[in-house]
Amino acid sequence: MALNWPNLTFSDEYAIRSQRDLTLNVSIDQLVNLAINLNSVLLEPLNYTSNTLSNFATIVRRGATRVFLDIYWNSRTRVWQLCPFIPDNSSSAINVTSSDSNENAIFVYDGKAYTCDTTITFSKFLSDVLRNQWIYSTDDNLNAQTIVLTMNLRSAKAAAIISIGHERSVTSKVNQATTNIPNLQSGSATSTANTAIVTDSDSDSLAVQIDDALRKYVYTPAMLNLDRSKALTWNDTAASSQGWPLLENVLLKDFYRVLFSFGDIEVPRSEYDTNLDADYIFSNDDIPHSGTGVISYTSNISSSELDSMTSPVCTLNDGNDISITSTGAVVKPSWLIASDTSDNPFSAAAMLQYMKCGFSPVLNATLSSPSDILQYVITGLESSRWSWMAGQPTEQLEPTPTNGATPITGGSGDVRRCAALTKNGWAVENCYSKYNVACRVAKSPYNWTLSQKKVSYYDSIGACTGNTILSLPRTALQNTMLQRLRQSDVGSDPVWIDMNSIEVANCWVSGGPGASCNYNRSPRESIAVIVPTIAAVVVAVLLALTLCSKLLGYKQVKARRKRRRIVKKFGEMEYDGVPS
Repeated sequence: MALNWPNLTFSDEYAIRSQRDLTLNVSIDQLVNLAINLNSVLLEPLNYTSNTLSNFATIVRRGATRVFLDIYWNSRTRVWQLCPFIPDNSSSAINVTSSDSNENAIFVYDGKAYTCDTTITFSKFLSDVLRNQWIYSTDDNLNAQTIVLTMNLRSAKAAAIISIGHERSVTSKVNQATTNIPNLQSGSATSTANTAIVTDSDSDSLAVQIDDALRKYVYTPAMLNLDRSKALTWNDTAASSQGWPLLENVLLKDFYRVLFSFGDIEVPRSEYDTNLDADYIFSNDDIPHSGTGVISYTSNISSSELDSMTSPVCTLNDGNDISITSTGAVVKPSWLIASDTSDNPFSAAAMLQYMKCGFSPVLNATLSSPSDILQYVITGLESSRWSWMAGQPTEQLEPTPTNGATPITGGSGDVRRCAALTKNGWAVENCYSKYNVACRVAKSPYNWTLSQKKVSYYDSIGACTGNTILSLPRTALQNTMLQRLRQSDVGSDPVWIDMNSIEVANCWVSGGPGASCNYNRSPRESIAVIVPTIAAVVVAVLLALTLCSKLLGYKQVKARRKRRRIVKKFGEMEYDGVPS
């Protein structure tokens, strides 16, 4: 079922967008946002139907950037499906009449009834939900985001059917779900490393289905290898041959929206060989779902202990490794996640504590009622905004003769267009107020100092001296380091960070008082499709050439064109070697 989502407030909308924008200069493995297990949180308690999946677009639009999904291998039809069940032998040919107009069947397994839309294959999820409902509706400069979809590969279980949507055999209904298996076009599925992803016999592979539905939107392992060979990746301190690309390069320069990775693999290799997907889907070694850097909420520290804490349960050593106090584990800040369970779901305070340590919290609990599920997810999404405090940033009005808004010029002394770090998070402050300034030590993302003098935001750039620069925390872990310094040096007083909306109301940017709005007139009016029209024309021409020639794959040509463009732009970038 579709949950009854409340409308986003203006503060929520601006907080989501500005937090995305401030992380553009961060490598994608360092990002800390909410993650969610769709099966545990939504599909298991609310049914495996299209209506339930319609919540996906809303959740990722509101800030979740990693999604876990179980997909089930139907050994009879050789199709990946989202329903965990296939009809057992006793029910595979029954006819049941029902007034249900949907394509839903009710399976009984282990004493529990499950409602499944038997037509939802993984291929259909990619095209109908991931592409049509989410990517197409957010493919602009205001709302676009890149996510990681981690797939757990499981085998469908035989179960009895007690009801079905239409009067026809279960066998015919299940067979209908196999009619949309994509056919591979010659040369259409090759990696940037000139290695064929699939062959003509691999029509049931996940790589083919992903390429067929989302071709131009997917960032792949082959592309990562090419980026690393061109020195276009970074870790948490500097350019790296083993790092990851910046979010800006992935999202706004190359227009990639999804990375696919493998989670649990329970399907025997004799049934499905994941080696077919190696150039298209990241392994657990690349994007971990288990092992080092992946911890369980229940195995570390109790909810009551976390709720009462005022500081994180982690420390950062000289090598920029994170030490987790409750376990003694030491990890690098890369693709870190912490999961909860149904027995011990995350509280808002617990999620915030893990985010402060660089972990993305994974909602993994199964709750009983739709209202409880909705509140659980909303709390997670709100808590994942590690930057702005609740209710911030406040909405601002451009001054007009009738609305009484304060102009930003003329020396009024009250311009609430600047952001400061307070004890509860970021908040909008009067730009004329005098505070110490947050200055980051050059090429050291976690090393901060405060200016000696208290100044207005308009004088903040000059307040940072020596090898320090006016900056702002671009990750949750950087924010933790600065917050500790603020508390020890100035107590409860705010400190200026490099974030303001001086030029355009509600358009929050970094770069000092003279920074320009990235959305021209206003962040609500300047919406642009992030894939330029000329690029679409080039893609169409290249596709036409591909159909006429088998010498070069579409992927190869497209990737080479993009890499030339990135290298050119990279050469023009002013970059100090670390996320600034």
